[in-house]
Amino acid sequence: MSAKIIAVANMKGGVGKTATVVSLAEALAASGYRVLVIDLDAQANASICLAGDSILAMLMARQATIEGFLHDRLLGGRQMSISDCIRHNVSNVSHLNQPLAISLLPSSPELRNFEQMLIYELTQAKMSWADIVKSLTAVMSTHLGKARRSYDFVLIDCAPGISALTEVSIRLADLVIVPTIADFLSTFGLQHFCATMSSRGLSEHVKRPSRPPYVLITRRRKVKLHAETAAMLRNEATADKPAFAMFATEIPETAAIGDALGQTTKFPIFSQKWGPVVVPLLADLVDELTEVLDVDRA
Repeated sequence: MSAKIIAVANMKGGVGKTATVVSLAEALAASGYRVLVIDLDAQANASICLAGDSILAMLMARQATIEGFLHDRLLGGRQMSISDCIRHNVSNVSHLNQPLAISLLPSSPELRNFEQMLIYELTQAKMSWADIVKSLTAVMSTHLGKARRSYDFVLIDCAPGISALTEVSIRLADLVIVPTIADFLSTFGLQHFCATMSSRGLSEHVKRPSRPPYVLITRRRKVKLHAETAAMLRNEATADKPAFAMFATEIPETAAIGDALGQTTKFPIFSQKWGPVVVPLLADLVDELTEVLDVDRA
């Protein structure tokens, strides 16, 4: 089976994109799936959370990162394949006495500079934004198409906003997950962002996602504002021609998630890492996700 590609994206920062990618990757792996995480955020938080800073530093020194790969394919000697930059078995977490089957295509802080340089170089070559996105899509689609045969799921951690790489990720994805906090500022502009993934906005030269984006409420607190905003979002998702669908599962605001993301040098058990509150919710999210994507349970 060819892997299902899931892009985790939002215009907003600080809404739980990386936490969603890391926790969902480990929950899917704990359910028996083979998972590849692609980090497209220059903050490289997903890379650090999964591989740790010492391994990430080694990969950066070898240029075995997403920007190293893209630089070689688009501006260099075209000698690298995407498999040259994938680090296997990065997770230090086990489940049922087995290590989680998670691989990583890491990012680094150089990604932002690379993307700016790439756009400058290609626009100097008289390429339009649509042409740049088309070229990036062709490279990623070709090389990811080969790699995805080794996995069940590919999770892409996108940077906040709409960059060229985020647009490519959305277009390659079988599903886009949009984490959001249930408050006014976090949901302001959510409708527009999700609508850009359908018939409006973005490049006209690449395919539209076959499913609506799915909003995942994160950092949910038991306060009136969050309850009212969550109810409003669920009402919008049931309207005629909605801009998005919604997961029933909601991820609470809890210190356990922050603690789990910081455990990069320990070797915890999956259930211990995420704790008794979050683990059942991740199981529910995996159930919903596999149903949406029509994937057989592992």
